[in-house]
Amino acid sequence: MIPSAKKLGRYERQLLGILISYFESKGFRVYPHVQLNISWGNIISDVDLVAMREDMLVGVEVKSRRDKFQHAFQQIDNIRDFFDRVYIASDNPLQFLEKNWEDRRVGLFFIKDGKVSEREGELLLAKPRHSALLTLRKICLSRLAKAIKGKGTGNKSKLADDISMEMSEEHLKLILKSIVTCERTCETICPIWDFESRLITPLRNIQMVLERYDTPKKTPSPLILAEMPEEENHW
Repeated sequence: MIPSAKKLGRYERQLLGILISYFESKGFRVYPHVQLNISWGNIISDVDLVAMREDMLVGVEVKSRRDKFQHAFQQIDNIRDFFDRVYIASDNPLQFLEKNWEDRRVGLFFIKDGKVSEREGELLLAKPRHSALLTLRKICLSRLAKAIKGKGTGNKSKLADDISMEMSEEHLKLILKSIVTCERTCETICPIWDFESRLITPLRNIQMVLERYDTPKKTPSPLILAEMPEEENHW
């Protein structure tokens, strides 16, 4: 990730400091005020806080009581396909936050007197949407399509379709998380190259062995070997 060019407000800065301490106490590496590696403008690419741990990637939109709270849901919706969990953090009164909690997939952080209370949202297991893939840079889509199918040409919509059809939910989500959090070192190191050697090529080789022995296919895609179980919804 690279630093965001968006101006950070004074009140947001105070809340970010509290959130950084909160996430670090839970073993996360924290990146405040950053820009995701996607092609669209800072309305979508800028994220107030990204928290990263081996088992979890979290995105947080911060809205002080001086901001328009409802705008945060649209901002979060634009990026939710790239994260395991997403949150809105605010120092608005707790009653106000719970009353205006529009989307239960989005968690809430209530900040008061330097302390953070959490209302957890859903674990985001759904397959990334076509619209989310289209926000990636063309070079990322081309490299990923080439790694999967051996061909990385065509417009962005065609590349996104090819990628989505060939990859399962968990594999595509895993790769996207690495792509959007990379530092755009495209000529020296790329997370797609790493996934090609560790994940995509081994899966393709396994599929070739299965086809050689005429093993019935459970799925049409060569990169889908198992489905992730849906997490139970406790709401």
